[in-house]
Amino acid sequence: MPHTPDDKHIPVAGHGTDDSTGTAARVGATYRVQVRPGFDLDATAGLAGYLADLGVTHLYSAPLLTGTPGSQHGYDVVDHRAVNPELGGEAARVRLVRALRAAGLGLVVDIVPNHAGVTRPAANPAWWDVLRHGRASTYAKWFDIDWDRGRLLLPVLADTPDALDDLKIADGELRYHEHRFPIADGTGDGSPRQVHDRQHYELVSWRRGDRELTYRRFFAVSGLAGLRVEDPEVFAATHAEVLRWAAAGEVDGIRVDHPDGLRDPAGYLARLRAAAPDVWLLVEKILEYGEELPDWPVDGTTGYDALAPICGLFVDGDAEADFTALDARLTGRHTSWQDLTHDTKLAAATRLLAAELTRLAALAPELAPDEARAALAELAACFPVYRGYPPHGTRHLAAARAEA
Repeated sequence: MPHTPDDKHIPVAGHGTDDSTGTAARVGATYRVQVRPGFDLDATAGLAGYLADLGVTHLYSAPLLTGTPGSQHGYDVVDHRAVNPELGGEAARVRLVRALRAAGLGLVVDIVPNHAGVTRPAANPAWWDVLRHGRASTYAKWFDIDWDRGRLLLPVLADTPDALDDLKIADGELRYHEHRFPIADGTGDGSPRQVHDRQHYELVSWRRGDRELTYRRFFAVSGLAGLRVEDPEVFAATHAEVLRWAAAGEVDGIRVDHPDGLRDPAGYLARLRAAAPDVWLLVEKILEYGEELPDWPVDGTTGYDALAPICGLFVDGDAEADFTALDARLTGRHTSWQDLTHDTKLAAATRLLAAELTRLAALAPELAPDEARAALAELAACFPVYRGYPPHGTRHLAAARAEA
């Protein structure tokens, strides 16, 4: 997930530290820099001396692979084969590594295995190919698409009945205002609407995204399509460049963004550890109080679990009654923390993630769709932790079933 531009960050290896890797002892404190257009890799290299004077041991960088043009955070990678040219490209990355080494500093990079940026299809070669060729695309298996439900839905249109009237054909592409889409071979004759109706994708109202989307995404962000890195070929293609840096000794640590979005986090991390056995490996894992990190081959978490009690030092517990009264006055009702979290989770499951809920409900065909959706939403609302990993943590599922 994106963080603030120059956020000093001290990862904590207290959960799941694996001393056998020999990496945790080499990292003291990291300083995070939001590398981005306007503050590129050369600008970041200019901080090396300053960071060394601070006593930092490693620069922790935002994702460096090619993101959506103009991206200010880099968590929307569109091309895993190269360093983002808007950051200075490969040459600037090499200069950054040299500057850090000259200052006695190491480098920790952020990677995003769960999803890819698809807001601008033409910028993402794999997604563009899928839109053009459908299930026959070489890259169709990269994405978690439910082809059995028909054409791939793209929620980009205005919410008006005549939105498709604004379609145009230009330079062999379908255009909807600033949006560009490919045209499959042999389907380009006729009016823009006729051409659209022959494609492997269907442009629909943006409001339909949360209800009807046919591909896995990052939470409710339809512009970030889920990647199937559980497939060894997809893993290899999307990780080759970063692993090349690690093999060359140019990366000391890897921070894995949102591993809980993956089908099999444990399997993914085992494959990543095998491919980069010497790096300091951290995961962005959200842990509830008292919850232990699963037995993964990592050196720790990014420290959210440590930051929670640290930030709690700045919260005056004696003011709880006053804030509770303020909440009741503003909302017009009294509620408990338990009911608030339950109702919020339920709303997220049934509204923001309605499309995902429908897809899961289809896995229980013996139940009426509405019954399956309601049961699954209630189960999710009662789940006490962010995610379970059966058989590890089966008690969490049992607790949710009992409460639901």
